[in-house]
Amino acid sequence: MDDVIIDYLFNDEDDQLRGAIQVVVDEIANPDHYMEHRQPVRNRDYVEVTVPRYNVTDFKNHFRMSRESLEQLTVHVANHLPLRHSVPVEKQVLFSVWFLAKQESFLATGDRFGISSGNGHYIFINFIGAVCQLRHAYIQWPNQDSCNEIATRIEYKYGIPGVVGAIDGTHVQIKQPTHNPIDFFNRKDIHSIILQAVCDDNLLFTDIFVGMPGRLHDARVFRNSPIYQRLVDNPPLLPPNQHILGDAAYPLMQTLLKPYRDNGHLNEIQVRFNQTMSACRAMIERAFALLKGKWRRLKYLDMSLQDKIPQTILAACILHNFILKHDNYNMNAFNDDDDVDHIEDMDFEFNYMQGDNQGAIKRDYIASLL
Repeated sequence: MDDVIIDYLFNDEDDQLRGAIQVVVDEIANPDHYMEHRQPVRNRDYVEVTVPRYNVTDFKNHFRMSRESLEQLTVHVANHLPLRHSVPVEKQVLFSVWFLAKQESFLATGDRFGISSGNGHYIFINFIGAVCQLRHAYIQWPNQDSCNEIATRIEYKYGIPGVVGAIDGTHVQIKQPTHNPIDFFNRKDIHSIILQAVCDDNLLFTDIFVGMPGRLHDARVFRNSPIYQRLVDNPPLLPPNQHILGDAAYPLMQTLLKPYRDNGHLNEIQVRFNQTMSACRAMIERAFALLKGKWRRLKYLDMSLQDKIPQTILAACILHNFILKHDNYNMNAFNDDDDVDHIEDMDFEFNYMQGDNQGAIKRDYIASLL
């Protein structure tokens, strides 16, 4: 009967419109089929069936850590997650780790884990907050004994005495903020948040400062970071025979050494120092590459909640250290040497940060030893 009415209303030239009307009529006549057609299709058994079948390599490739480490992580964050939730804690952790490790949308990740995009967003934000509660357990400035051990290892590898870490900044691209977007617009013509970090020779982050807008220079970020104040305190964070390494953007201090400025007239000792220091300081660049290689969400943070962006970056740094401390890792497995968001300005230095005399004397002495 429906077909007769439709044929009566439309002539032979209205085939496309007739087809559209037929679909509507069919859906009205078959509401159960209509509701079934509209029901989202999700993978209900991925965690329960597929994940347990992953071998050791596949599991680590997808979730960036071993099963044993993920179980430990689940235990650590469980106490900081909401007590009542329809999704089991282990599944929440798997979902969140997957989302941070990939560049998929909440919709795509939710389909894989059988979770709605809205619920997935809620789970991820709670997970990030829970991981950030572990900051002081996994990102710690080394005590004096540990500093001595780090300095010994680095001197054995590179010949530079007293080095306990390297400092640098990297840019994490974000979508244009709604408030003061120009402050986050950097010289690569992207909006970004700056992550400043210090790491040791094992690529463990020992200090993190995140959240400054991308328009700022590394030196100004450093000046506003707690590590700067600790380095200039009386007494300073490090003894006179120890220091961290920075690039040309940083000030020359007794506790922070930088390369000689290449004006075309460097002598052999200064050139050798710069070369050796560059090889040694590359540890922080490798740490950033490993961080972004494992947690690819940091390639571009498409987040509307502005206050959650620094939390997400911090959580990735904590998980970076967590994995290095708990798993035997392959340095090249997730390494991303193409760190295009690292911006270095060799010519810009603040007048008030030109360096102190003690730092210059110390650098000259160390250069003479190489």
